Amino acid sequence: MKLSSYPKLAVRLTPKIWRRVSGRVVGRWQRVWRDALASSIAAVVTWFLARHLFGHEMPLFAAISAIICLAPGLPSHSRQAVGILVGVFTGIVVGETVLWLPPDWRLVQFALAPFLAMIVASSYGLPVVVPIQAGTSALLVIAIGPETAGEARMLDVILGAGVGLLFSQILITPDPLRTIDGAARELLSSLADGMEGCAEALRHQQPSRSEAALIGLSDAHRSIVSMNSSISNARDDAKWSLRGRFMAAEVRDIAARYDRHAIRLYAASVLFADNLNYVLRETAKDAGGSPPESLIVRVETMADILRHMAEGDPLNMPAGSDAPPDYPRLQAESAAWVVCYHHLDLVNKALKAFNPHEVRQG
Repeated sequence: MKLSSYPKLAVRLTPKIWRRVSGRVVGRWQRVWRDALASSIAAVVTWFLARHLFGHEMPLFAAISAIICLAPGLPSHSRQAVGILVGVFTGIVVGETVLWLPPDWRLVQFALAPFLAMIVASSYGLPVVVPIQAGTSALLVIAIGPETAGEARMLDVILGAGVGLLFSQILITPDPLRTIDGAARELLSSLADGMEGCAEALRHQQPSRSEAALIGLSDAHRSIVSMNSSISNARDDAKWSLRGRFMAAEVRDIAARYDRHAIRLYAASVLFADNLNYVLRETAKDAGGSPPESLIVRVETMADILRHMAEGDPLNMPAGSDAPPDYPRLQAESAAWVVCYHHLDLVNKALKAFNPHEVRQG
């Protein structure tokens, strides 16, 4: 099967797109490899301690608990550790209570134990790991007995959660500011892609390219959602981790600024692309004049600034790029381009309010 058999796919998989996709994948690896390595090391440490302290030959639950506590992508490792302990304890208590039913009611016990355990665990209002662990623990108590899944498992989970808590608080304490910065760079990268598309559409006077850029910028809403989640996670880290408490005030200020202005920057960019797409289509119908060279340069400059900031290398606006355009001359040529300048100016102001110059290095 040849790629040429699928012309649309062949067009989409350009070297530029491959670089972007591979760059994002590598970026994701860079964000998670520390947590993944810490999870593996913590599992080994927990296994060793459980065998020597408790005499357990196969302390799987201890190692698994450590991995669950430190897995990549968690909003708070410490909350995860507490959630595991609460969930397992609840499941064991409910499971042993259900065992009081007659032994002949085995299927009823299997159905009732996880149901009651998850109902009880959900009443705490804690993260989803609590009802999951509660239901699993209750089912294990019914399946393999309280001797193996009761006290022994509770000891393993306490050890695994304790090691996970130690790692999360001392050895791999998350940096709340880096969490927010990662989300900010992702948003800036998405906006840079869209602005580059707008610049190409202007340079080649192709409405199809401006429409593609508009779609790409609209899809950046996913980055806004991701940023909101990252801000929430950073606030949790500042509350639940030792390192976060030392920088709680800075996290609060930066999170509040990004929370206010990220959606403004996104909206201004989408409005600019939408207006640009409309103007290019209208000028193409009427065989209007070419777009002003100064507008093309400004859009290209904006794309470069967004790209550099997304890569953690702030680039200041060149001197004179903020100077107001010659509106009377533009008005004489086409009032539509004046509106494009206006919307681009809104993007510039939103970017300054967003203040990504403070995106941290590294």
